[in-house]
Amino acid sequence: MIDFVKFNLLGIAPEHLEQNPLLDFYNKVNTKTGQLGKYLNAYYKGLEFRIFERTTANPEQRITVEGSLHKYWNNGAHNFNDFGINEINEVVKDLNNKFGITSINCVLKQLEIGVNINTPLKTKTLLKQCLLHKTDRLKWIFTKDEGNYIQAQHQRYILKIYDKRTHYKNKGFPVGKDEIMRIEVKYRKMIDLNAKGIYNLQDLLNYGLGKFTPVLLKHWQDVIFYDFKALEGTQYENTYSNPNYWENLNYESLKTNRNNLKKITKEHPENVKYKIAELIKQKADFLNSENTEINPLHIRLITGVSTPGNNDPNRQFCKVTGFNISMQKDSQMLSHTGLYYYYKTDRKIFDEVKRKYLSNKWLKADHKTQIKQIAKNIRHTKTNQERKQERLYTPGQPLLFELQPV
Repeated sequence: MIDFVKFNLLGIAPEHLEQNPLLDFYNKVNTKTGQLGKYLNAYYKGLEFRIFERTTANPEQRITVEGSLHKYWNNGAHNFNDFGINEINEVVKDLNNKFGITSINCVLKQLEIGVNINTPLKTKTLLKQCLLHKTDRLKWIFTKDEGNYIQAQHQRYILKIYDKRTHYKNKGFPVGKDEIMRIEVKYRKMIDLNAKGIYNLQDLLNYGLGKFTPVLLKHWQDVIFYDFKALEGTQYENTYSNPNYWENLNYESLKTNRNNLKKITKEHPENVKYKIAELIKQKADFLNSENTEINPLHIRLITGVSTPGNNDPNRQFCKVTGFNISMQKDSQMLSHTGLYYYYKTDRKIFDEVKRKYLSNKWLKADHKTQIKQIAKNIRHTKTNQERKQERLYTPGQPLLFELQPV
């Protein structure tokens, strides 16, 4: 259920992260003045690590980490499959193993909680039927990373609803035929979470993500949802479909008409809004079912527990970089197609690969040339790995143990 997080990282010295071989820290430089930026940053599987310079207010250097834990589970590529409590626990373990990060030291500053559901109708149609959340209009937004979605922005949080399937289908992922709609709450301020005793990531896990199911359901209930079929032929068919009508009502009139809309929708045989509420609850319950029988031979962050089946076509990884290459066909390594995908949709991952596999000679070249050179260097890296393996284990040489594929 967790997606995007931003937290202050305590208890770890900046030098500890800077010396970690998985992180390459850089500082932005103003090419005109030569002035350095205010922080060093590095990327790993879609997470951004920032080490800020010392200030009077923060003499010990502040460290922040932000990004999608769900995408981290998928090697930084996507977040449209299931990501439950079992996967979250594995991500937490992985962050501890690789960077020494403990959940109690992750002081939350922002948090997204939501679910992906398979809807009975076209998600695009459902989004058009969502008019307001409480008294605020659900507005259409477009970003490169998430595509088109609707959101209502409140003082402490944002409610977002969007079409996951279309977004990732356009990116080239084999997402299947089922509709995928996501509903999520983004906490911009920690007041509501602090009131629940949640200050860090460990507090959140101790509190229990299952307790956020009623929160999601309440937010969905507060959406003014225009059900075309339920209102067809009624005296409210035209007025209730108009967002301006709802926005211009005073509080008492809004309350009366919203209750009337709920009554009409509830009495209709299909009752789409209720069906979606049931799907939200079912998915949240499923994601929060802790499976204690995790196979110890499972490779962390490769085999999911909540995601059914071990042959998920959306979890194919480059043998050199480790990044998801499911947008490519019949590939074992990140190539031009995948690099163009990350360049257009996730510049953080592209920059991470660029830093590791592009020589200084091509730093000022255009992105097409850079992609060509990066793909070339990735292939060379794979070839060098194979040659090193051959030198260590000559073909035909008898081995004490047979090497097993992993």
